[in-house]
Amino acid sequence: MSSTNSTASMDAFVPELGLSPAAVAIPLLSLFTIFLDIPAFIWHIKNRNLPAGSLIFWILVSNLMNLVNALLWPNDNIPTWFSGTILCDIEVKLDLAATLAVVGSVLCITRALARALDTSKPAISTTGQQRFRRNLLDCALCFGLPLYIIIIHYVVQPSRYYLFAISGCTPSVDDSWPSIALIFIWPPLLCLPSAYYALLTIHRLRKYRRDFAAILASSTSGLTRSRFLRLFAVAFIVVAVVLPVQSYILYTNAMVPQLPYSWAAVHDPAAWNEIVMVPTAGAVAFDRWIRIALGVVVFACFGTGKEATRMYKAWLRALGLARLFPSLHRTSPLPSHSRRRRSSGRDTLKDKAASLFSSTFSRSSQSSSTLSPRDPATSFPRVVDPHPAPTSPASSISHPPDRRAEKPDLAAMRPGARDRAPPPVQAREDPWSWYYRLPRRGAAQVPRHDEERADLVAGGRRCT
Repeated sequence: MSSTNSTASMDAFVPELGLSPAAVAIPLLSLFTIFLDIPAFIWHIKNRNLPAGSLIFWILVSNLMNLVNALLWPNDNIPTWFSGTILCDIEVKLDLAATLAVVGSVLCITRALARALDTSKPAISTTGQQRFRRNLLDCALCFGLPLYIIIIHYVVQPSRYYLFAISGCTPSVDDSWPSIALIFIWPPLLCLPSAYYALLTIHRLRKYRRDFAAILASSTSGLTRSRFLRLFAVAFIVVAVVLPVQSYILYTNAMVPQLPYSWAAVHDPAAWNEIVMVPTAGAVAFDRWIRIALGVVVFACFGTGKEATRMYKAWLRALGLARLFPSLHRTSPLPSHSRRRRSSGRDTLKDKAASLFSSTFSRSSQSSSTLSPRDPATSFPRVVDPHPAPTSPASSISHPPDRRAEKPDLAAMRPGARDRAPPPVQAREDPWSWYYRLPRRGAAQVPRHDEERADLVAGGRRCT
């Protein structure tokens, strides 16, 4: 049956041929948001970040529909409207899919961020089976749920679509209880676990704020501190906006008097091809502004980082603008460690390790410098030789001090030298031990020390 326009009840309506402020602002802001979010989308796709790429992709699709609808139906002049055949048939499906896909993508992001800070189940690396399960879950939430809503919408679709001025193509849904159970309940239902993971992430950030960088470095997420905070900011804002909005939509549709569901009544061929056109006198559905706001949030979090800046410079150099702006060839120098720590309060793991080593070395140097270099016993415990070497009378003569002994022990000044045990001291063999092993002869005295032997010689006794 040919499509008919239900404009019979609007004969007294006087169309406004002029453009309202919303009809001008919506397409301009949507186009501006699309250009801002494209670099962030390309960067996440190159890094194979499926949830973040999916989130930006569906926001781009929503703003693209904003732009097209506002340009095709800018005012209330219904007789001049395009019927939207085929175009609106596709848009109404993408409209429902985008709402559910944004919520599913945020759920994947918040879940991954909460698991990155989970210290109860540390993992050095992920197995192939774990990566397969994670990717399968991400694909199901980012693209499986949108595909479900596209298919299941036909069950409660009484007509092709509605056409509103400026807002454009709008899905039609039957006023019955299956519409609540199959369509409207899913976005707020998926926002609840996203809110739980977001609050859990905040709790773990407060709990491990001192070891935050070390935990991220030891996890398998591959996230830096900056990327983690940017992802969390986007996910938290989306949850904070989408959860109350979708809860309100669910409440308003549940308060509408519900009709008994009938497949034959919903899919009546006589009413199926009817296209309802509605003038709005310059008003726009509030969700059109939310799409633009989410696009701005994405740019603020992803389009202002170092990666995006390098991408912008590469694109400008490819366009040949480096001849006009030589600064595009320059790379901004990294700030000093102290300046970066003072300005942003963020230390990398490498900087923390360097500062820890330097402080340890300075403490070890100070403690070793207070020791007397002339007394080696202060560095290591004194070991008494159980068998001292024999001394000669010449050893009692005083000799000038050996200047080499006054040099400090550099090995003892190294960090951690005091914690190491001193090298073992081997006892020297008594030079008279060969004489002690000789057999005894009568009453002959066996000298056991040099002093005893000297006394025997001085007394005229002969040692044999």
